Amino acid sequence: MQLMLSMPRLGETMEEGTILGWLVPTGTAFKRGDAILEVETDKTVVEYPALGDGVLDEVMVGPGDRIAVGAPIARVSVETAADWVDASAPADGAPDAAPTAILTMPRLGETMEEGVIGQWLVAEGATYARGDANVEIETDKTVAEVPALSDGRLLRILARPGTRVAVGQPIAEIEGEVDAPEATPPASVLAGADGPVAPEPPARGDGRLRATPLARRMARDRGVALSSLTGSGRRGRIERRDVEDAGGTVAGPGWLQTPAGRIAYEIDGTGGRMHLLIHGFAGDRSAWSVTAAALCRAGHRTAIFDLPGHGETGVEAADLAALTDAAAAMAALLPGPLVLVGHSLGAAVAVALAARLGSKVTGLVLLTPAGCGPQIGADFVHGMAGATTAGEVAHLLRLLGPKGGALSDAVLAQMATELARGRLTQLAGVLAAPEGRQRIDLIRALQALPETLPLRAVFGTEDRIVSATDALNLPARVAVHFMATGHMPQWDAPREVVDLILKGHENA
Repeated sequence: MQLMLSMPRLGETMEEGTILGWLVPTGTAFKRGDAILEVETDKTVVEYPALGDGVLDEVMVGPGDRIAVGAPIARVSVETAADWVDASAPADGAPDAAPTAILTMPRLGETMEEGVIGQWLVAEGATYARGDANVEIETDKTVAEVPALSDGRLLRILARPGTRVAVGQPIAEIEGEVDAPEATPPASVLAGADGPVAPEPPARGDGRLRATPLARRMARDRGVALSSLTGSGRRGRIERRDVEDAGGTVAGPGWLQTPAGRIAYEIDGTGGRMHLLIHGFAGDRSAWSVTAAALCRAGHRTAIFDLPGHGETGVEAADLAALTDAAAAMAALLPGPLVLVGHSLGAAVAVALAARLGSKVTGLVLLTPAGCGPQIGADFVHGMAGATTAGEVAHLLRLLGPKGGALSDAVLAQMATELARGRLTQLAGVLAAPEGRQRIDLIRALQALPETLPLRAVFGTEDRIVSATDALNLPARVAVHFMATGHMPQWDAPREVVDLILKGHENA
């Protein structure tokens, strides 16, 4: 049975929430209790669990979207529709005494066997509503604030903060109902009110740091020590903005874990604006090495990454949406404001990302963008997707411009080995028809961007992949620059490209 999933109310005062990310890929089955969606409210960040088994058929909102409570966010196929609706109202007459039950450690992932109680967010004796976060649990992979699946009252805490508890073992006694049979608690845990309820952990010298799951992940990826931050959230909890304000970044490569796989990236620089650089078809983050270094020398920060299907990134590239999803996950790591710089196919990704991120983006620079005219160099696109030898790669790279054939034999051999895996075949068909027709339309997407967003585009007059005359099709408000370069102006005229990117800051 297919149901419409709506934005849940995760607190009594919640009126809307911001989608941070889907934790289950479209078309994937999930189990009751699996975290399927990460939502940020005005008070907290919650990994929302599935209320029953099912399959995520279609998502209607993406990262960064702010959605009102009750508005549709996805379609799911479920086995039991009753799991996903509120309990019916009580029958007329005097109500029976509320039942008591034992709340057990939930399974928050397929591989989870135990969890550590981080903090109880509801005091003993306090009531809570369905969807309220009532306990913070740390697993080997994440920290999650677990919401209640039904209304109730917390009678007695059986596992104190810091206690390591196996999945299915008791953590609290509640007034109300639980949604699945619970394990019978051992007598040592169900001691009398005056006796011990659970072993207290040894006192930590630095105390238990409270942080939302997103803040912990951002701090880890950026190399920011949580102990160096002052939390601005409830009861001193460290939140996303606290990590962003710290401005910490990790020099060198890193890995971003996503539900679809891991993404290879590098962040560098201190101070100034953050620039997210998005490479083109059959490239990787190394295409930006000169540009990124120059921007950092100018006092700014850069983030470069391998798109799905490219380089070291493990995520595959089915279409433009998959590329944009990866770019959005990367952007979530970065503090705003952001300047997006996209090359060729990466320019189309940058435009789609700008539409998602809204006001977080304060500048958009497109280098030889794909999708602005009817034709594209299909010989290069389909040739690179099917290349298997260093010789083929060398000939194809010469189509990019004067520096395209300057790579060493070792680099050409490495590229040929990577391309021979066939990871780009499907994406090549999405980008260009075999006879050279472009299948991406960037013009409509550009017209839909806010009038206040500064837009700049660069075209190479010697470009053999994208025609410089495509610039004539751009909206009038796009500032167009022509350079005597091929398809890779960041290679052929690196200083001029960096100057143009930095000049855009004046209007941002």
